[in-house]
Amino acid sequence: MGVGSGISFCVITGGFRPDRMENLIRSIIRMEVPNYEILVCGWHPGGETDGRIDYVEKRDWAGRAEVCRMRNFNAARAKFDTIIILDDDVEFTPTWWREVRVLGDFDLAGCRGVDGNGNRWWDWQRVERGNPLSAPALLEYGETHPDAYISGYFMMMRKSVWEAVKFDESRRNYQHDDIDFCHRVTDKGYSLKVFPQATVIHHVDLRGRDESENARREFIAKNAELKSVGDEARFYLSMKEYLKAIPLYKKVAKNDPSFRTYYNLGYCYQQLGALGNAARYYLQAIEVSGSEDTPRLASAYLHLGEIFIKKGHYEYAEGSLKKALAFLPENRRAEELLDSLTGAILAR
Repeated sequence: MGVGSGISFCVITGGFRPDRMENLIRSIIRMEVPNYEILVCGWHPGGETDGRIDYVEKRDWAGRAEVCRMRNFNAARAKFDTIIILDDDVEFTPTWWREVRVLGDFDLAGCRGVDGNGNRWWDWQRVERGNPLSAPALLEYGETHPDAYISGYFMMMRKSVWEAVKFDESRRNYQHDDIDFCHRVTDKGYSLKVFPQATVIHHVDLRGRDESENARREFIAKNAELKSVGDEARFYLSMKEYLKAIPLYKKVAKNDPSFRTYYNLGYCYQQLGALGNAARYYLQAIEVSGSEDTPRLASAYLHLGEIFIKKGHYEYAEGSLKKALAFLPENRRAEELLDSLTGAILAR
């Protein structure tokens, strides 16, 4: 990694998930990276240390969900030339270091991210520039796009890149903090890459996110000059106001009968417990899907499997879950549900 090489693992934490924090630290230590440090900013009651961990308490920043301020603080004191930005509910797989150390050069990079069930989790995607309320769309590994960005739960960059383009401290969590940073990085002429050979787990732990949700609402309200019915529908979906989102998505469907529109309708109905309507729209989404929708087809089939299980239609559930796994073989949720069906089907 060059002269004075090493990795500065820069972790931000609000103190609500100390078990996840310790899990992250242990996952770093077990990789036996030759030169590294772990820099923690926010609030953490302390814990496991091997002499390379530096905790700095900034409880007020953490309480305000000032993620950019904490990231900049950690990056500024990093002594190595590679910085990895991390949330406290991330875990490195045991082989991560072995896989990443042989990769090529990079400015700002991500790697394969999965959730606790093994499903791909927002590691490489795009958001329309200049439209703060636009929905993100996953990119295929190897695909490039001028609006691409890497999620803030894991970012790996050269320190020189951070020195040229710092995080915008006026943004709090859920305020396009990572999107804004990545877009300004590419505007400066640096490149974004993703290395799917190496994997981290993002446990998506919801503890302590109340202030982040307040920040999200603040951001949406500030940018709520909606340009279309689609914008308004996405707004209500983001606010979990499904009853308001549904009629708007139905209007959108008349002009845009796309996978995303039907999928969102299915999702809204599923959250409201209207499983028959949800299944109908998921099936419509699958029917109109194209090659660009492949990453989300696994989710549509997974949700159908969940619905069929609740309705007691185990054979249909089995078929749907198998299709989910065909599109995403590491979909652990689908695998777990499929395993649980075996006994129920045999008992019939």
